[in-house]
Amino acid sequence: MGFACVPWQSVCMTLVRRVRLWHLHCSAALALCCTSVAFAATDRDPRLTGLAGHWRGQAEWNGSREPLGLSFTPADSGRMRVAFTLPALQAHDYALGRARLHGDTVLAGPFVFVWDSLAHQMSGVLPRDLVPVHAIPITLTPGAALALEPRDSLEAVRREPVWRFDAGSALWCDLEAGQGLVFAGGDDGVLHAVSVRTGRERWRFTTGGRLRARPSLVMTSVYLHSDDGWLYRIDAGTGRLRWRVQLEPDSVHRIPIDQPGSRYDFYGSGVAAWGGALYVGTHDGRVLALDPADGHTIWSAATGGPVLATPALADGRVFVGSFDGKVYAFDAGVGEQLWTFDTGAPVTATPVPDRGVVVIGSRSYDLFGLDALTGAVRWDRYVWFSWIESSARVADGIAYVGSSDASRLFAIETRSGVQRWESDLHGISWGRPAVTFDRVYAAVRFSPSIATHEANLIALDRQTGRALWHYPCDRPEGATHRGFGASPVVASGRVLVGGLDGTLYAFDELDPVPRRATAPARRRAAKPGAAH
Repeated sequence: MGFACVPWQSVCMTLVRRVRLWHLHCSAALALCCTSVAFAATDRDPRLTGLAGHWRGQAEWNGSREPLGLSFTPADSGRMRVAFTLPALQAHDYALGRARLHGDTVLAGPFVFVWDSLAHQMSGVLPRDLVPVHAIPITLTPGAALALEPRDSLEAVRREPVWRFDAGSALWCDLEAGQGLVFAGGDDGVLHAVSVRTGRERWRFTTGGRLRARPSLVMTSVYLHSDDGWLYRIDAGTGRLRWRVQLEPDSVHRIPIDQPGSRYDFYGSGVAAWGGALYVGTHDGRVLALDPADGHTIWSAATGGPVLATPALADGRVFVGSFDGKVYAFDAGVGEQLWTFDTGAPVTATPVPDRGVVVIGSRSYDLFGLDALTGAVRWDRYVWFSWIESSARVADGIAYVGSSDASRLFAIETRSGVQRWESDLHGISWGRPAVTFDRVYAAVRFSPSIATHEANLIALDRQTGRALWHYPCDRPEGATHRGFGASPVVASGRVLVGGLDGTLYAFDELDPVPRRATAPARRRAAKPGAAH
């Protein structure tokens, strides 16, 4: 992917890897250096003046349309500067540098267009830095500047937590709850068992690496996969180690997102239990079936890349996504590969089976419904310019799934792919939503590249997607991230979420009951002329 002479991993945190628009400067430079046309192109061609003004068009894919605009402004010595507007990401007039011409070919940052000056249009294909998999054509014509529609504010009441617990380290991994406890793992390698009711710590267990995989409570044991490469079985009541087994030869190395080569591999695979076995994915690209008695390997199957999310099981099959871009189905008993489906871009979420359909998102910007028996595509929904890192939460045939820079949470019928509703979360939602009878809870992270992003825990009406309440999360001083990076959980009447500020938060699930006015207050309110 990316430009032909530049490896995918080294495209300087390009838009497709980060969807962070300030990295288009890097992409533009790479495009001009690596595209053969660029060597003969010039930014001083007199014909460039014919491009002056605003150009706009609509990209169309899979039945969905999205506007895009470029603006060309005269600069010094006959040069022409170009800027980019993309309403889907709230990006307006983002500078791409100087436009260049090579014959009738216009180069504007990563964009390459064929210019028909007589027809007054430019035609091309959206660059791979913007659209990682699909070849999406677009034609631009002169017109008015493409404006951004005002973003609706998050109109929901603010809810305060009933307790907070200071874990002392960022909480990236999903929470687990049961037996009156919530289990929260930190980047310092410590697992905390905290009372759901009081917020007091019952016990803690320390590993040798970051905790990025959800702790899994099975019967009376917690299974904990650490970045130190080991899987631990811990007594849920006492925190005592029962056994541990090494899953990977070395500790997991994750390159920070502000360094070249980062893969945004924030998470790790937790453990799924089914049929008397444990199933877990590894960062070195394997899926393992383990004996819960002592952790020995029953079978091992390889994928082409890291498995960053917990496997899912149904009808004797194990479903996993891999960083190689594929979704895999294995026989749960023997590990035989039954089918694969190639999405074209890394798959970092859990494939969720429901009613014969496996719901899974990809960094290709697609949310797929795959046939559970064959892997064939039943339906495909395209989310413009946004990875889908969130694993779906399915309830009553509806999949609730978040997105990255699209900042949306979707409610989609698993069998048909028909969308019931979508809600603007005002930020990145990579975690799995929590769903109750009437609510959907989404944990939202702030992106430093999009000014309108916010960091919140949001409660939505399950039928309509309307925001009911929220809790904003501040960013720790000096931290890159702010908000909630993983999945919330509901247990014992509490909504629990781990913050990147190192705090575990608990909220009452039920709405507060308004205080009834006292008798004297009611009498005062009833007097003529009383203030309301």
